[in-house]
Amino acid sequence: MGGLYDLTPSQQNIYMLVTFSFHKEIVNVPASFAVNRDLDFDLLTKALNLEFERNDALRLRFTKTDGKIQQYFVDEFRMQSVPVLHFGSAEEEEKFFRKDAAAPIRFLKDETFRIYFYTAANGNRGVYFNCTHLALDAIGIMIFFMDLMGVYRALYNRTALPEPLYSFEDYIVKELARANDPGRLQKGEAFYKAYFAEGGEPFYAGVHGNQLLEKERKKTGDPDLRVTKAAYAPQNDKADETQYLIPKEDGEKIFAFCRENNVAPESLFMLGIRTYLSAINYRTEDVFMNLMCGKRISYKDKRTCGCMAQTLQVRTIIPETATFKEGLDEFLRVRTQLFRHLSYPFVNARGMLMKMYGHSATQGVSSCMFSWLPIPPLDFGDVSVDFRTYTPGRYFNPMYAVCYPDPKTGGIMMYYMYRRKIVTEADVKRLHENMVKIILKGIEDPGVRISELLDLVE
Repeated sequence: MGGLYDLTPSQQNIYMLVTFSFHKEIVNVPASFAVNRDLDFDLLTKALNLEFERNDALRLRFTKTDGKIQQYFVDEFRMQSVPVLHFGSAEEEEKFFRKDAAAPIRFLKDETFRIYFYTAANGNRGVYFNCTHLALDAIGIMIFFMDLMGVYRALYNRTALPEPLYSFEDYIVKELARANDPGRLQKGEAFYKAYFAEGGEPFYAGVHGNQLLEKERKKTGDPDLRVTKAAYAPQNDKADETQYLIPKEDGEKIFAFCRENNVAPESLFMLGIRTYLSAINYRTEDVFMNLMCGKRISYKDKRTCGCMAQTLQVRTIIPETATFKEGLDEFLRVRTQLFRHLSYPFVNARGMLMKMYGHSATQGVSSCMFSWLPIPPLDFGDVSVDFRTYTPGRYFNPMYAVCYPDPKTGGIMMYYMYRRKIVTEADVKRLHENMVKIILKGIEDPGVRISELLDLVE
């Protein structure tokens, strides 16, 4: 192997954000991982250099020739030292990391990430990592953090290194072969044509309600307009963030329901969100959402770093007479169909939808993206772990909701990034509170009708 590779469908999906934004930081993925224990930063630097050997995604580089972006792997990479930061206050820490999060990663100039070690004001010690989404996705970052700490502990305790990671380069080779297979492409195209045709033109159900759509209906004189241009206008991509914690007690109820009923957490949360969106958008039965799918299904995938995330366009048409359980079944049906075509490029599917219904590049039918980040139980004994994400300050969708088990509290953290000119913090808070209410009512009584859940929305 070796040499230049084209972008995989997942990476094409991410790079599309760059082409539709004036700001390259839109594909930054910043996060931090801290523990309430002392860390020997010199030893952690040794562990990091071993991680560069074990984790080829950290040796991925990008180049652009004749307008085409490609990627390659460098054989070796080392850091003689890592900047160590000492913060005197939580405000100082927040300010520094937010500023770095919003500074573009120069992925076409041999920079795929920035890394800092730090001591927080509360004494916690940790690692801040900001990378281009083309190289690593959110789950890839968690794999990196977990493996780095595993290597550090092995060096500290003078024990064997953790099980090796698998090669992202191997994955790229196989994924490009799958993506370019004529038979797979033909099946994917046939599926998406039928999928987008079912139910007719999709409907834009805004997380902010129907005011943008109503405004454009009046402006165009078309009372039946189903999509809006304003929500995706590239000049309005400045983003803010907020987060809310679902307490441990409620989180345990949610996880227990998922285990006992074999329900994927993303289906549960997406049903809660889509029910709320329906309630504030004429009680529509047709809700279209994007799911950022991690695509890590096999054990090997879960031990491979890099970028495998791909957007899936999840359209559910659920009548009010359906039960909560039937709504979950519909999400399972749709997700199963979409998962069968994971290698079909999102850019192809999105282009097909636009062509079928005459949508422009700035007309979108989804008002939000959802991502479930399956952070595994962190086996660090009595060590407290603080995991945080940050906004790069720009985003494409009106809102992005990232949901993950919170290792610090045992609850569930809901992180929201939203375009400030389209969505307000009050919109997000209202969505969050009603979503949780809908989910808790649904898991308490799976036979409850969707109509009753709609009536709960405040």
